Amino acid sequence: MNPPSATGVAVRPYFDPFDPALHTDPYARYAAAREAAALCEGPHGMAVVTRHTEVSRALRDNRLGHGPLTAPNRIFSFLGMDPPDHGPLRRIASRFFSPAAVGALVPRIATLVDDLLDRALEKQHVDLLADFAYPLSLRVVCGLFALPEDEQPWIREQTPPIARLLDPPYALADHDLAAAHRAGAGFVAYLHRKINERRRHPGPDALSALIAEADSGSGSALTRHSLLPLCALLLMAGYETTANIITNGALALLRHPDQLAVARSRTGAEGQLDSGAMNELLRYDSSIQITFRTVQHPAVIADTPLHRGTPVALLIGSANHDPRVFARPERLDVSRAHNPHLSFGAGIHYCLGAPLARLESSLALGRLLARTRSIEPAPGMVRHKDVTATIRGVTALPVTLAAA
Repeated sequence: MNPPSATGVAVRPYFDPFDPALHTDPYARYAAAREAAALCEGPHGMAVVTRHTEVSRALRDNRLGHGPLTAPNRIFSFLGMDPPDHGPLRRIASRFFSPAAVGALVPRIATLVDDLLDRALEKQHVDLLADFAYPLSLRVVCGLFALPEDEQPWIREQTPPIARLLDPPYALADHDLAAAHRAGAGFVAYLHRKINERRRHPGPDALSALIAEADSGSGSALTRHSLLPLCALLLMAGYETTANIITNGALALLRHPDQLAVARSRTGAEGQLDSGAMNELLRYDSSIQITFRTVQHPAVIADTPLHRGTPVALLIGSANHDPRVFARPERLDVSRAHNPHLSFGAGIHYCLGAPLARLESSLALGRLLARTRSIEPAPGMVRHKDVTATIRGVTALPVTLAAA
């Protein structure tokens, strides 16, 4: 935290959301910032929001948008949309994540989970990220778009550099920004090819349906111009976050054997982890730690006026551990009843794919627990990804599995 200024006047506490130390253990740092102030100062003139009440309100405040100061490149331009353009496109995309659409995927996802678990249990020594979470989430979302399985490893390789664009561009080093745009250009070219192929040979998949609507000339909000960024977002965001939810949840359970035992008893008919346990894993170590906004119209956060153009960092991970809202927040409790976590955001930018991410994660973790007698982590320190301030996940999660 900053000391008093040279004039003797106390300054607002300082918090750097881009501090590399946050990748290892953010929660102690969040706690210090949260107890110091609901609103801290950050780099680049940033306002950093630390507490649950203020983060929740800010997520729902449409005066805080994305706009030109934080809009990512074309791949994530749907994320960067503000009203009035955002709503119509969101309604189109939401068709694929309705309760009925997601519910219809249960048998397919359960089969994918079991196929991967069959291989993992045969090998016994596996990486839960590389051998389970990544291939599952990739196959699910690429299946919606009917993209071949042999192309999915290439898609995964493009994600780390492109994911840097989730952070504000002013926070990126020149070489990282250049690498992100190179990977992004390659991914855009790939999607162009797939869209052109599917125009010639449409099928019963989400990509064909989106193309048909964009090409219809019916006055839909989805146009040829907006088709590619929407597809890119659904693909990229549709698997990386979910893979991290699965591995963050598994790691939390491995570090709390008593809660792992409780979670084993809390699976439903399809082998899904129940919603209460899933919510606690989402809260405890969220795959999205920070989200960024820009003040589009003068706003007030924590009794502090913010002028137009002020960059804002909303600390989701800190809000999810706020003791003003969660009793003993540093304790993993899969039986926790009151759990208004913000891991999928709130307001008009609430995560579009949340229903699918919940389903995949609850099936993956529930069936993993149901089909194993024991899960033993490999010795050594678990390293967390250091690609972005936004995303939290491990680089690998090696374990030894014993079948039930």
